Amino acid sequence: MLVSTESGGLGNRIKSWVSVRRLCADARLYWPLTPNMPARFGELFVNDVAIDAIPLQAQTYKSWRLAILPEDEAHLPRGFAVVGAGAHPLWRGLGAGWWRLRGRPDDRYRYMLFPKQHSRKSTRRDARHIDLEYGRIPEPVRAAYVPLFAELQPQPDIGRRVQEWWSEIQNAAIVGVQVRTWRDDARRYRKYHLPARARLLRLMRAEPQDTRFLLVSDSDEFIDQLRREFEPERIVSFPRNTKREDSWQSSQGVTEDLIDMLLLSRCQRLVASYLSTFSEAAWWLGGARAEVAVF
Repeated sequence: MLVSTESGGLGNRIKSWVSVRRLCADARLYWPLTPNMPARFGELFVNDVAIDAIPLQAQTYKSWRLAILPEDEAHLPRGFAVVGAGAHPLWRGLGAGWWRLRGRPDDRYRYMLFPKQHSRKSTRRDARHIDLEYGRIPEPVRAAYVPLFAELQPQPDIGRRVQEWWSEIQNAAIVGVQVRTWRDDARRYRKYHLPARARLLRLMRAEPQDTRFLLVSDSDEFIDQLRREFEPERIVSFPRNTKREDSWQSSQGVTEDLIDMLLLSRCQRLVASYLSTFSEAAWWLGGARAEVAVF
């Protein structure tokens, strides 16, 4: 038996479970209740896979990264991953300048003025990761994971709420926008969110006037800021009963987070925060087909 024991946020836990499901036929899920996850797995999904305790002889998988199997490596050359690559800030700055001189958008993955790397403890030396790589992921690897994400079935009431609200807004061109402000971490807020706001606005302003934006965020305040930047009719967001910044404090809040994720999964185009597994999980749940721009 292999048990997923990831205890991070919603996107991290979903990715960990899907990895375990791929690695082992006898897969189980240990979904601990923590200060940032007050909702039980069964409150969100109907899949009968959760266990209350980890058996003594079971192996565990505690990682937010999608597992890479030997058969995947044939499609992933060494150094494949560019998200979070630990390049020196000087090289990132020179790279960003080169892209600007050529009159092309900066490559948000590789060339950044500030290094944004994942923990070395979770990084493979050969950089054969697919996490947060979106459209760069080779098709055979995508094909292995998409059916496993599709196995996750939300509770009927959650699915009904998603379908009813989506049917009200899908009669127009919609781009999903997911904004992770890191409002709960002052250092990450300064390092990740503030430098990215200008690029987000550029991406949104470049859209045709008839495009509407489905906004998902961890901050009600930032969504209000974006509403003031654009015509009111162009901005839509699910009418939540919980505050976005406090969603991790209640089961109802996490339920509405999942609704936001499932709505994002229906968009054919996404604008996603760098390093956010929330939008990444939405992309996979949507069949890994959506076109993604990262800011």
